[in-house]
Amino acid sequence: MTDFLTSIQAALGLPLTPEAIRFTSTGALPSAFAVTDLASASIAAAGLAVAELLCRQTGRLPSLEVDRRLASFWFATSLRPVGWSVPPLWDPIAGDYATRDGWIRLHTNAPHHRASAERVLGQCADRATMAAKVSQWGKTELEQAVVDAGGCAAEMRSWEQWQTHPQGVAVNAEPLIHFAANIHQTEKTWQGSVAQPLAGIKVLDLTRVLAGPIASRFLAGLGADVLRVDPPDWNEPGVVPEVTARQS
Repeated sequence: MTDFLTSIQAALGLPLTPEAIRFTSTGALPSAFAVTDLASASIAAAGLAVAELLCRQTGRLPSLEVDRRLASFWFATSLRPVGWSVPPLWDPIAGDYATRDGWIRLHTNAPHHRASAERVLGQCADRATMAAKVSQWGKTELEQAVVDAGGCAAEMRSWEQWQTHPQGVAVNAEPLIHFAANIHQTEKTWQGSVAQPLAGIKVLDLTRVLAGPIASRFLAGLGADVLRVDPPDWNEPGVVPEVTARQS
């Protein structure tokens, strides 16, 4: 977790202030990857950025506490429905499938993605039918065929294979954080407070699915004025409750 946080701080240009943050609770989400460590470090980095802003404005660096258990809940889902149910997150045939020579993941949540996969593999009413069809293909050939059809599929590769893949090489060459600044923008007087440090900041959110909308919701919770524009029709109903918020 410390490695994640240090990398994020360095990429953001935040000062390394380990004494300003405390991690509490134990446990982790079940995963082959350190998801809870990443969740806790990401929330900690966001908190440290806000703490640095407050320090510049008030002269005092607030202390921070990140609860690993709550961070895990937040990364899994931030909703606890009462009196209603969240729609299924995944399409019935989306998921991992064995091919002749390995594994592939088919993403069929969006109707046009499912239609593209079925143009290649034929109509499939359930996972068993899809599994039987996929098993006749090689993973590389199927990935390319689905992508060429306008769908979304990914051959599963080992860590070593990904490091030598052109996309893996390209990702490794990218910085962790990209900055873009408007050179004509004039700096405004801070309008925030300790309770709402981002008050006065306006955010236009045109993102979809999960990462972007949840980030802008985080900013709104800190006082930012967020304007979010959604499409009139969603084709992934399972993610709608997580990425939309309404005020009455």
